[in-house]
Amino acid sequence: MDGSEKIIPLLNGKFLKPRCMKNCKSLPLFYNANSKAWMTAEIWEKTLRRWDLNFSKQKRKVALIAEISTAHCTVDGLKSIELVLLPPNNTCVLQPLDQGIIQNFKATYRKLLLQDMISAID
Repeated sequence: MDGSEKIIPLLNGKFLKPRCMKNCKSLPLFYNANSKAWMTAEIWEKTLRRWDLNFSKQKRKVALIAEISTAHCTVDGLKSIELVLLPPNNTCVLQPLDQGIIQNFKATYRKLLLQDMISAID
């Protein structure tokens, strides 16, 4: 494993059928909607089960590290994913990159994701 694998991203939006995706047959992502465009426990579990099925087919075991939140709940019955939830109130200790680098990473990631989406529409 060299770290180059990319999992299909998940995008949470506010609208079930956004106008900007009206004529799209397929996009390089999974899309979910709720009124605040937040990650929910239901979306989290659905996503983990999809990933678990994919990793099980590949006969792979992975560890997924996530912050504790109301959405990031434990999910029973995962065969290929070991879920590691970080303790609360330790972001500055456990995630030193939260001090500014992540914001730049997210901006770059969003730009590339939008470029992929536009390419899929054309």
